[in-house]
Amino acid sequence: MNSERWTMGRQTLILVALGLALRLFLIFPGPLASKVEFFTNKADLRNYYWPAQAALRGENPYALWANGQSGEFRADIAPLELTIFVATVAVWNDPRAIQVLFALFDALNIVLLGALLGRSRLRLPYQIFYALGPLTIYNLVLVPQDKTILLTLTFLIFYLLAHRAPRIAFRVSRFRLPSSMLLVVLAALLAAFKWLSVFYVLPLLLFVSRDGREFVKHGALFGLVVALTHLPWIPAWLYVYTFRASRIHSPMHIAPAALLNAAGLYDKMLLTIALIVSLGVIYALLWFKRIDIFETIALSTAAGILWTPDMDPVHLAIATLGLLLIVDWSRGARLVAVWGLSAWVAAVYALSTRTGFTRYGLPDLRAIVGVYGSPQMILLSYVLFVVVLVFYARDKWRGRAVGRGALVAEAKG
Repeated sequence: MNSERWTMGRQTLILVALGLALRLFLIFPGPLASKVEFFTNKADLRNYYWPAQAALRGENPYALWANGQSGEFRADIAPLELTIFVATVAVWNDPRAIQVLFALFDALNIVLLGALLGRSRLRLPYQIFYALGPLTIYNLVLVPQDKTILLTLTFLIFYLLAHRAPRIAFRVSRFRLPSSMLLVVLAALLAAFKWLSVFYVLPLLLFVSRDGREFVKHGALFGLVVALTHLPWIPAWLYVYTFRASRIHSPMHIAPAALLNAAGLYDKMLLTIALIVSLGVIYALLWFKRIDIFETIALSTAAGILWTPDMDPVHLAIATLGLLLIVDWSRGARLVAVWGLSAWVAAVYALSTRTGFTRYGLPDLRAIVGVYGSPQMILLSYVLFVVVLVFYARDKWRGRAVGRGALVAEAKG
């Protein structure tokens, strides 16, 4: 365990400043608004802002949506997330306030990556990639997304696992909170926000618990936190989960299920079985010490996302960012591949929904990348994810540093 105290260095400060400046420029583009807007997709942003605005007026956005009184907007986010957005627009009642919130969380994520990776040779490449890379700029900024907050919670979980023994305590005033409990609280907040940690909560609880009694205590804490975050607007928010459950009947976006559906092979039961089997194999590998907890979290997250019938490019980016934490891609051909392929997949996402380049006399570039949701476009979207997964599998097979080893492997010199 690294017991040295981490301090934010000049490189991190510069990247925070550059990353935040770039995001604010894209949020407030001024005279370049028409050019910047051409690449943006704010459909989800409208569904963040509308329910927050409705709640500010004293209305129940979930009830409005369930009763068909929300027009083209939806209130399909969990109560914890909606509470955060209500607090944000209460300060400045404008959709850009939510974008600024995401930009600030991105800045925090750059700092957290510095703390998490410490002296690892992954630190600076990952920070630069997160701050300025096309994968995050397109999927989290040009397409404003709440996943920045999800990543904050994930990086915090990784940090506590990497740099603190499970039973070291944190003090807040006179209150003493063991880090094992803090990990459980963070995982519960992540579950309450987007349910992503549900895919690995079982191995995480086992990892931080010394015995069965502590496992039960941690499990109860997890459930309590999730329950408390669902108290606002109860029970109207139940419609969110009814709506989400109904989407498994028709695969969409770039999910592998959409490819199966196009081939006439989709079966929601088989998809559920595939998810259970995938997670079972990952948990077994952890149990038999073939992988560590960091690999377990990254792989479980990827499996959970891949087998979701409505997975979109942003979720695939989240799975890829998780895998990039457990494999060394910091030098040479791998560094070039990650940057080059991330630019490629961002271009695929952007061009697959646009015909605007024809105004300049250019051919419709969707002939190359495919129309959004087409088998051609879906297959091209996975090249970065597959390549990073191959990096991981190859390093694992050859006994190179992966998981925790990749997180702490120090740069030479």
